Amino acid sequence: MRLTYKSGWYKIGSVFRYLLVRIRYPRRFRCSQLSMIGTDCGIHVFPAGRLDCAGRIIVDDHVMLYAKGILRIGKQFGINKFSRIVAHEQIEIGDHVTIGQMVSILDHDHRYKMKNGKLELDGYTTAPVKIGNNIWIGDKCTILKGVTIGDNVVIGANTLVHRDVPAGVVIGGVPFKILKNI
Repeated sequence: MRLTYKSGWYKIGSVFRYLLVRIRYPRRFRCSQLSMIGTDCGIHVFPAGRLDCAGRIIVDDHVMLYAKGILRIGKQFGINKFSRIVAHEQIEIGDHVTIGQMVSILDHDHRYKMKNGKLELDGYTTAPVKIGNNIWIGDKCTILKGVTIGDNVVIGANTLVHRDVPAGVVIGGVPFKILKNI
């Protein structure tokens, strides 16, 4: 029997997974309301990290949330399948944010160097990411380090967000352009 989103058993399992994460990270994962976590999620809060949620969050199946730094999430947050948020320094997400499928939000880049003709990874370069309130992030978007996104923004599918986004706009493209004002 396959459990569907509308299934009561699926919802019970999602709440149970949320409670297990709270037990695993009692001081590093804080959430003010009962929430739901889907199946096969990678939720990791490293010893120096923190994951703070101001309200209820709904995490779909196969989502990755990594907090090596600080990951703050506002009220009424939803993230869909195969998306990932990786905070090495700090990522802040406002209230009423919906994230589509296969979205990446990263506050870091890999440093690299050539040594004896071979490429070697050499740590990270980080810069905080701030995402405002009332945001809809479409499928397959990538939000890079150092970006601030204003309130009331719609980000179209497949958009690369590599610089700041003003409030009250719809953006899309690679690199993004402002398509219209809201």
